[in-house]
Amino acid sequence: MSSHKISRRDFLNKTAGAAINLAALTDSGLRTTRAVKAIPKRPFGKTGLSITILGLGCVDIGYGPHSVAEGAKIVEACIDAGINYIDCASSYGNAEVKVGEVMKARRKEVVLTTKTLERSNDDSWSEINRSLERLKTDYVDLLQIHSINSVDQLDSVTMKNGALESVIRAKEQGMCHHIGITGHTRPSVIKEALNRFPFETTLVPLSSADKLVDDFGDVLFPLAQTKGFGIIAMKVLSAGRVTKHPAESLRFAMTLPVSTAIVGMGTVDEVRQNVETATNFKPMTDAEMKALVERTRDFATTSVLWWKRT
Repeated sequence: MSSHKISRRDFLNKTAGAAINLAALTDSGLRTTRAVKAIPKRPFGKTGLSITILGLGCVDIGYGPHSVAEGAKIVEACIDAGINYIDCASSYGNAEVKVGEVMKARRKEVVLTTKTLERSNDDSWSEINRSLERLKTDYVDLLQIHSINSVDQLDSVTMKNGALESVIRAKEQGMCHHIGITGHTRPSVIKEALNRFPFETTLVPLSSADKLVDDFGDVLFPLAQTKGFGIIAMKVLSAGRVTKHPAESLRFAMTLPVSTAIVGMGTVDEVRQNVETATNFKPMTDAEMKALVERTRDFATTSVLWWKRT
């Protein structure tokens, strides 16, 4: 995304034409040679990377009942289907171990990300090194400081001997190529973080229900137009609460000026369903988006959206 202003519709039009590739999902999740539409890609802020509008969020495979082999099969299925963005974290159970089983052979096919939840320099440095070991790689494309939800947390990671120092060190040593930040609760805190340090990406909740509870988009979308950072949408299905509207909820997030929407996928069938929505993506109209917000209004409470609790 360049520094000049770009409308949501212009942003989406740049990615409207889906190309053709040869990856498809079979019952086993393996490759076939049947031509299918590719998942559209978008620029990832100013990183120079291009990522699919659907990404794999790894919480489900990290905390789910999957064995390492079963979790790896889901990751393989995502890559086979054309997903090139994998969002992981050392705090997601054993997700990094399962992703690492796949990265041993397919590292170059994906934009790989992880996160540090630690707040101090030393603890964060240890966590970063453990993540790379578990992911079976010597670098990640994006390393994110995770879950910054208050000014106190922001102060702790940006002060002397805070986690930001370890993340900068990791970039200087080639252990990560880009630096991002994530937040769940307060848009104002993430805005302040972006003003303190030139984070290249941010990962925040963006759904039809979140739209009604201290919306991150209202704050970050205009700021992204001037600063050029990439935005990753998470919680797009409201942590699974909008199960009556999964395809519409995914379309809603993809219609926003984001680079990708990450979704937890615990089965190959869920991969197949989400990939179908992504490959056939058409932006929602404003009227369609407003209608979905109204249909999911009952979920717009902090008892459902627990991450928005203050």
